[in-house]
Amino acid sequence: MENQKTGFIPLYRSVLKQPWSKDVFLRTLWDNLLLNAARQPYTASFKGRQWPLQTGQLVTTSADLGLNLCDRNGEPASRHAVDRMLSFFEKEGMISTAGERRKGTVITITNYALYAQKIDNLPAHKAEHNGEHYPEHNKPSNGAGLEGDAAHNPAQIAALKPAHHEQQGNNNNKNIKRSSSENSGESSDTRLKKFLSAHPEAAIYTPNAAKWGNSEDLRCAEWLFSVVQSIAPSARKPNYAAWANDVRLMRERDLRTHREIAQLFQWACSDSFWKGNVLCPATLREKWLQLDIKRSKMRTGESVIRPKIDFNNTDWIEGVFDENLR
Repeated sequence: MENQKTGFIPLYRSVLKQPWSKDVFLRTLWDNLLLNAARQPYTASFKGRQWPLQTGQLVTTSADLGLNLCDRNGEPASRHAVDRMLSFFEKEGMISTAGERRKGTVITITNYALYAQKIDNLPAHKAEHNGEHYPEHNKPSNGAGLEGDAAHNPAQIAALKPAHHEQQGNNNNKNIKRSSSENSGESSDTRLKKFLSAHPEAAIYTPNAAKWGNSEDLRCAEWLFSVVQSIAPSARKPNYAAWANDVRLMRERDLRTHREIAQLFQWACSDSFWKGNVLCPATLREKWLQLDIKRSKMRTGESVIRPKIDFNNTDWIEGVFDENLR
């Protein structure tokens, strides 16, 4: 009831089907952006300036957003980490940004109206069971994952059955599109066309489009294999679609840059231990934390070389015995 007094937004279940939703920080940041965006135009006072905001906009900084993204120890997320998350949302078409990162950034939620429709005279628990939290026909959310439009009145709700809209919500989800089309007997050519329509940036992909990457992902994958060839000239050419897919996953889900991927892979292939164990981007992603920790230790000189012991030298015995015991 308190939420209804201060305003609320619907959260659509289809967000759970988005790969990035498993990242707690991404999910929380997205929820915070939705909850703090302006419901109607107004002028905000922020850092000594007046900011005219439109519906679906908020003004903030990465540092301020990080203060609301804390780990279990209460440590807030860094400004750089928030910047990477915001960049991810921009690439997904979920937001757009304008302004200076530190002095104030205006963030605009794409299709915010789909998330903030007010449901008059309808309790929250009743709304959930009557299906208005499912998307309106043919209105996907540009990859945001929280697609949909709330129904506006009980008459609309009665006319739209929940089961039908659950299926419609699933169909609007990019990941579910493939499986639902396969179940309907859709041809592989049609599925491929739909995939390419949804991912025009795809430069390489497997026949079923389960694995893919853009041109930069592919370029990075080819460079990684050149590093492998430098230490193993007889290495067989890999499945570049799979390699590019792993690079893409590191970029999109783990928020790594292509430069960071290349640098850590090159270091691993030059390390005396790891160079025989990290020979593909999938392993790099799996072992990223261990690799990064060891590389950091070596950079700071934390790994100290133990001194050699001369067992024939008896100088250490001096001072061991008390003079009175001789």
